[in-house]
Amino acid sequence: VYLKIYKPNLHNKLKIREGRFNEFISTKLVTSKPFEGRDDLVEGAENYAAFILGSDQVLHPNNLRMAYFNMIFVPDSIPKITYAPSFGVTKIPESQKTETIKYLKRIDAISVREQTGRDIVFNLTGRDVPVVCDPTILIGKEDWDGIKAEKRIVEQKYILCYYLGKNIVHRQFANNLKKHTGLQIVTLPFMDEYVACDASFGDVALFDTGPSEFINLISNAEYVLTDSFHATVFSIIYSKIFFTFDRFEESEKTSTNSRISSLFNLLNIKGRKIMGNEPIEDVLNYPIDFEGIHKKMGEFREKSERYLLDAIEKNVCKEQ
Repeated sequence: VYLKIYKPNLHNKLKIREGRFNEFISTKLVTSKPFEGRDDLVEGAENYAAFILGSDQVLHPNNLRMAYFNMIFVPDSIPKITYAPSFGVTKIPESQKTETIKYLKRIDAISVREQTGRDIVFNLTGRDVPVVCDPTILIGKEDWDGIKAEKRIVEQKYILCYYLGKNIVHRQFANNLKKHTGLQIVTLPFMDEYVACDASFGDVALFDTGPSEFINLISNAEYVLTDSFHATVFSIIYSKIFFTFDRFEESEKTSTNSRISSLFNLLNIKGRKIMGNEPIEDVLNYPIDFEGIHKKMGEFREKSERYLLDAIEKNVCKEQ
């Protein structure tokens, strides 16, 4: 409402972006009819052979009250599987532990996206569950090439900045990299909310962009600077020179930094997470072994596929 009243031009640009996302959903995804409220969802659940929940931060404590993402609405008789969900935190608030244990015990096969999630499930239920890859890693570069927009969006070479947080230091680092390389800065501003410092940040601000264009922009960038998990993943898939920043302070209860740290540990990635105050010359000299990283990513993908197929076979196919 604020943007519509006080910044109508920006509001209109964001509507264009929303249209791109809706276009992607309608052309690339197969979806059910919309469910209107909890009663409709409970009734509709009877029509499905199984429910697979994932991924992203669907198990975040902030989502507990909604009682959708924990599959409490699904009858006991219908198999429930999680694939790579994230709690988004390192521990569950004491006040939510009882309800969290309750819904976790109803899930037939559990996997998580990070080691911290694995620790949470074990500490609350005693179940040792696997860490599997984010769905964006479940398919490879060739598959994503078939999804990304074909035509190059920005003709000149560029630094892509995809920031969801508000940290000024991260923007200053981008400006320093621009000075060092002479490359222009391309941004995708206001993805989560209006961020004042992004109003004048960068050389090219893009709004006519959805998921297909997002992948295109990463695949064609010279450098990617981000505080986003998924921008980090696609930078790895496309072997980009990238640097990732923490979006949150570690003291923040809503911090989701752990998922990037977990990914880097699993793939043995070093020197890619930075503070933003390091000398440009130093960080550009940090090596990155994409051959080794992609090998580990392939092994991780195979392990994750096995979990998903086994979970379906053991919990869904046996019901047929």
